Amino acid sequence: MDADRIGDVLEAVLDRIIPADELGPGAAALGVGEYVRRALDGPYAADRPAYAAALQALEARDFTALDGAGRDCLVAALEQDDPAFFALLRSHAIEGLLGDPAHGGNRDGAGWALIGYPGPRREQSAADQALR
Repeated sequence: MDADRIGDVLEAVLDRIIPADELGPGAAALGVGEYVRRALDGPYAADRPAYAAALQALEARDFTALDGAGRDCLVAALEQDDPAFFALLRSHAIEGLLGDPAHGGNRDGAGWALIGYPGPRREQSAADQALR
């Protein structure tokens, strides 16, 4: 399977783990896939074979052609059949959701907005510095 196809499967899986809902955007809109791809090209390069195997197995079952319910069934099967990989995938998805936007995910700090975190501030006000 070519890299574009694997990327499509990755995006689709991540969007089932972090779906858009009434609270905010899903993984695709948040750039979580971009974060994961960058991490796999860098500090998580050792995880690439596990990702390739899992994503190829999902695509062999026509994951991207399925509707949401069908995709959810395959994601649940992945969690059951390969809990170690699923935990890794979920961990990377959460990093992409809540990490520093400089690393490719959490586009425009939208993940932080979901949890009410204003993001890092470059300066502290006098009230912030006051002893309490």
